Amino acid sequence: MIVTFLGTTLLLFWYFGAFSYGRPQLQNPTPHEPNRPNATLTVTLPGYGSFRGTQLVTSLKKTTTFSSPVDAWLDVQYSTQPVGNDRFAPVTWPPAFDGVKDASTFGPACWQNVYSPLLQSEECLSINVFRPSSVAMDQKLPILVYLHGGSFVSGSHRSFDGAIFVKKSEQPVMVITVQYRLGALGTLPSNFMEEEGLLNLGIRDQRMMLEFLQNYVEYFGGDPNKITLGGQSAGGHSVGIHLFHNYGEDAGKPLFQQAILSSGSPTARAFPGVDYALYQRQVENFMDYVNCPTSPSSAALDCLRSAEVDDIQFISSSLYNAHNYNITWPWQPVSPGPLLEKRGSTSGEDGTFFKIPILISSTTNEGKAFAPQDLRTNAEYLAFWKTLTPGLSDQDFADLQTLYPDLQSSIEAATFISPQFDRLSAAYGDYSYICPVQDTAQRLSQAGAKVYKARFNTPNWAPAYMGIPHASDASYLNGQDGTQYPEIAETYAAYWASFVVNGDPNTYSKKGSAYWDTYEVGRGKAYAELVVNRPSEGGPVLEDERTAIRMEQCAWWRDKERAKRLNK
Repeated sequence: MIVTFLGTTLLLFWYFGAFSYGRPQLQNPTPHEPNRPNATLTVTLPGYGSFRGTQLVTSLKKTTTFSSPVDAWLDVQYSTQPVGNDRFAPVTWPPAFDGVKDASTFGPACWQNVYSPLLQSEECLSINVFRPSSVAMDQKLPILVYLHGGSFVSGSHRSFDGAIFVKKSEQPVMVITVQYRLGALGTLPSNFMEEEGLLNLGIRDQRMMLEFLQNYVEYFGGDPNKITLGGQSAGGHSVGIHLFHNYGEDAGKPLFQQAILSSGSPTARAFPGVDYALYQRQVENFMDYVNCPTSPSSAALDCLRSAEVDDIQFISSSLYNAHNYNITWPWQPVSPGPLLEKRGSTSGEDGTFFKIPILISSTTNEGKAFAPQDLRTNAEYLAFWKTLTPGLSDQDFADLQTLYPDLQSSIEAATFISPQFDRLSAAYGDYSYICPVQDTAQRLSQAGAKVYKARFNTPNWAPAYMGIPHASDASYLNGQDGTQYPEIAETYAAYWASFVVNGDPNTYSKKGSAYWDTYEVGRGKAYAELVVNRPSEGGPVLEDERTAIRMEQCAWWRDKERAKRLNK
């Protein structure tokens, strides 16, 4: 045990240069936004307690001063907190308290990257509520509940500026941003966690938050019957997981009425089970570092709950970084597991998803944010896929060479960008985001739900060779200042806000904006999607999906039997 522990530790020290960094440093809180604490903004949640809110007068980045303030209640805990003996345990309803809690400042982020500048804590499961100060509390507003992205290992309340989205919406809306457990603390895919019923804790946190809102959001002036659950990347995948859980105890009982998925889908990337060999190795390395046994399960949990959180944070982020090159990330939700008893492709096939309006999008060059840039040969291209998708067959790997041909296999590139980069990033983008987004859009459209689909094609300061990589739309959809094309931020955020208000992105869109038609398959204006171009390319316009994405390749990735081999 000691030899293995030392080996794992030395390997990580070598890989990350940890001899110079040593252990994680104490983290300083980021400064609070200018605000105006306001005793009149006290809300009382029956059976829980009272919270005194504040009024925000600037955007999150402090680049904009508002003409009128935004009412906000910050760091409102929606559950018990996973500390002490409740670490690695599901959370439940928060305990009642007396008096009035201050809700005028943001709380800490959940534990994540060891070098993040954010103040971090295990006591992090909270929501932030934003609404216009000019609207009476008895006017119950439609709500955007936003789940941040970050590969299920990073992200926080600062991933989305709720106040600026509220200010820029033509119609009154409420925004709620959410934090949930991340990294190994959010999902430790192991046999002993499965035995104890403790898998997928992060997405179970999200579910607890949705139940909390059903009970309490009306007291903040929100309408619990007009909730749009939205998110980007891992947040979008999370939305997809909840959207495709119309079975079991949840059958016919959605906790939201609409959904927005930005580069997200329940079939995005892959969600293997605890028996996945790579996950077993990653968990073994994790347990070695914190010096805990893997059995019996009671001993494993007792040890983990008494371990230093700094050690958990360090090994959690270190193992993620060590597997980032091959995109074989640890700490992902697992299936089968709670809220993922069935994989997304299975729920899609049998129709066990909620048939509600959705707005869904991907970027043009999703994969360029992740694909290695130094692979130079076809053999290296194949090795990458065999590492990432070991369940594929020999014929599948042969297909991957045909579907994504090696156009420069004999060229030794003179630059640091490899001749395999465009090929690999196209294939990875299709596998992880573009084709799963199409799959979700088609499933819901064919089931009769209203679907609005987009291809985001505007850069945000990315180098030209990167095209429009993953998350290029993040600041635009939020309506933030400082984007490369501010007019696109105004237009795209307005589409989002209009959808939140009444399920149609056109009703309250910016004057002169292109009409965003519904996405349909096999009827009417089939395959219509909005392409969000930069202004010099005409801005947002309708296009035919069949001319914009790799349809043959998407059909290949979405094949029913292949999806099983991919753990989708």
